Amino acid sequence: MPQASTSDIEYRGYTLIAVEHSPGWRVHIYPGQGRLHTDHDFVLAPTKEEAFAKARLTVDHQLSS
Repeated sequence: MPQASTSDIEYRGYTLIAVEHSPGWRVHIYPGQGRLHTDHDFVLAPTKEEAFAKARLTVDHQLSS
């Protein structure tokens, strides 16, 4: 069984974890300690870069609210 490709980054106190999700990518958004939960706990996009960009926008929106 092939392993799923994953990667993660820290962004403004949140952990963003990308998981290959056919036919594209899913990025799970986990708030850091003391952070509010986002409305969406994941975003989907055709490429990993687009998924991370959408996740960053979600975090930015949450922090500006």
